[in-house]
Amino acid sequence: MKNTKSKLRIDFRTFFILMLIAAIPMLVGTWWLFNSYQDSYLELAGLHLSDTAETAFSMVNSHLQDQIITVAGLTESPSLRDEVVQGNQDLKKNLEEVRKAIPKMDAAWPKLDRESPTVKAILDNSGSKFLRRYTETYKNYREIIVTDFLGRLVATSTRSARYYRALDDWWKETYGDGQRGAVYIGDVHYDTAAHSYLMDLAQPFMEPDGGVIGVIKVVLDTQGINSLLGSIQAGSGTNVSLIHAKGDVISAPGYSVLQQTAFPATLEILNAREKSRSFFVSTGMPGTIFGLTQRSFLQLYPHLNWIVFSTAKTKDMLGPLPELRLQFMALLAGVFLAVLIATIMLSRVESKPIIEEDPHLERL
Repeated sequence: MKNTKSKLRIDFRTFFILMLIAAIPMLVGTWWLFNSYQDSYLELAGLHLSDTAETAFSMVNSHLQDQIITVAGLTESPSLRDEVVQGNQDLKKNLEEVRKAIPKMDAAWPKLDRESPTVKAILDNSGSKFLRRYTETYKNYREIIVTDFLGRLVATSTRSARYYRALDDWWKETYGDGQRGAVYIGDVHYDTAAHSYLMDLAQPFMEPDGGVIGVIKVVLDTQGINSLLGSIQAGSGTNVSLIHAKGDVISAPGYSVLQQTAFPATLEILNAREKSRSFFVSTGMPGTIFGLTQRSFLQLYPHLNWIVFSTAKTKDMLGPLPELRLQFMALLAGVFLAVLIATIMLSRVESKPIIEEDPHLERL
């Protein structure tokens, strides 16, 4: 009985064909796995940026509320209230004559000399002196003016361009029905003389038992908001910006007050907010992730159609992941190439005859 030994034989051609068939799903599967992980990581990064935007919204809102409280405190200043009360003494006179005198005074005001009795009575009273000291101390208050019940100027930190203010929108909104009044916060506007963005905030002077007796308006420099947004530390490469819904930039890295340029991704931001998305990757600004807040300044302040958001470069968020994916794909391709070479070489060895053919054997 003969002992036969089983030999393990490998069909290298079949092995190569199977490896080639397996290569495609392995490469596709690897690409899909990396993309899935990348999408998940981008989602986490987007949600983080959205949280940052929420934080920025709260900080800006708190800043505005602080300004409202500060200006409300000014309405309780004895020197300012005294000037308002003094101005309202004319209400005891013939109101028809008082009202007729207002347009004449308003027209004459810009032409009056600084030393004229009428101008000195306003600019040099205790209320105006107090306001000058106040604006010298708090530089973000560019101008403060106070009017009486009729809208006439009674105190100012600088020489106001106009005397009569009751026709201004901010004055009419603050005065309201004359009983409760209202807080007015105006939209940001660019002042060419100051080379900065400013905004108006107005509040009424109220009697203890109700009723508006006068109005105060402060002109705020928005540099405080810029500094506030710039102070938010949310990770390397993360920036926080504030724009108007029509695209005007209020505060954004890389945009100076001298650049009147609309933010390029405004339409994408508006579309994402309309769809209640927390974040998106911009197509207009390649490689940028935007984190959004669904809260709206317009719901709190009727004149502030602002949008706050945070941004980061996609490559900064993903880190080495894209490069790792390419390296892994290259590794797989290298493995298949090595298998191909080994298969070809071993196949040639296997097919080579063990005994070389001898031409003399053909004669036998």
